[in-house]
Amino acid sequence: MGGRKKRTPRCSGCGLPPDGCVCDRLPRLAFATRIAFVQHVDEIHKPTNTARVFARMVEGTPIVPYGMREPAFDPSALQGDDTQWCVLFPREGAPDLDDTLPPPPPGIRRGFVVLDGTWHQCSRMGRRAPFVRELPCVALPAGEPTFWTVRTQHDPRGMSSFDAAYRSLRAIEGAAAVRPLLEAFALVTARMLHLKGRLASPDVPAEWLAPVERPA
Repeated sequence: MGGRKKRTPRCSGCGLPPDGCVCDRLPRLAFATRIAFVQHVDEIHKPTNTARVFARMVEGTPIVPYGMREPAFDPSALQGDDTQWCVLFPREGAPDLDDTLPPPPPGIRRGFVVLDGTWHQCSRMGRRAPFVRELPCVALPAGEPTFWTVRTQHDPRGMSSFDAAYRSLRAIEGAAAVRPLLEAFALVTARMLHLKGRLASPDVPAEWLAPVERPA
């Protein structure tokens, strides 16, 4: 009598099988700009969740779960007085995130809340999550295509949580500062696509990594 196929164990950090784990090759970085994730409960145990990979690489990145019956949603990780938060989501009327975004007051850090889930889940979290729903929104402008094709986006405005967090940091911190994040994410992506049989080699294709942007 057949049974359900046993799932291959996955690393809780990079999401790859233990014998292919690359956590020891991921950087550990700190930035003046903060990132936080509000994560739908359905994402918590998915090996393809990219918020977890980002938090593994960037110090001080909280992941706040949403959608569980118990405990109730707790936004306290976002409620300190040291960070001016806004939500990365294209609500109607949300301005694009670019270099014209006014700086926060002196002594206050800038922070971006990334909603982590499907497009529908993120839309609901942005409207319903206490504290988060009161925050101002900014939208990421259209950018280069992502190499993260492990999961399919069903809305053209959608992107992985890692891509959203990385692009917001790049806009504020600069391309050179966040380059190690892009390189590490490319490594994880290549290994996952190879595991799925969608990339011939586990090595990162050269075309994925454009040169670091230089100031004019």
